[in-house]
Amino acid sequence: MTDPVIGVLALQGDVREHLIALAAADAVARPVRRPEELAEVDGLVVPGGESTTISKLAVLFGVMEPLRARVRAGTCPSTAPVRA
Repeated sequence: MTDPVIGVLALQGDVREHLIALAAADAVARPVRRPEELAEVDGLVVPGGESTTISKLAVLFGVMEPLRARVRAGTCPSTAPVRA
């Protein structure tokens, strides 16, 4: 079995710090900015930030709809409510 790959939504917020923390916990972590990068991860960390800005950037980078689809399908773990 391979280790799960954890993505960090790299649109705004403390992306670098999250990647460092995940690496310190021996997790395989990658930044996610594009839909094809989202498709390659098993879980996703969404760093805190201004939600309106994150939403606009997610649309601009084309990850909003793929992210919503994964949340609806239950294939993207979430610990907080997500509006899909």
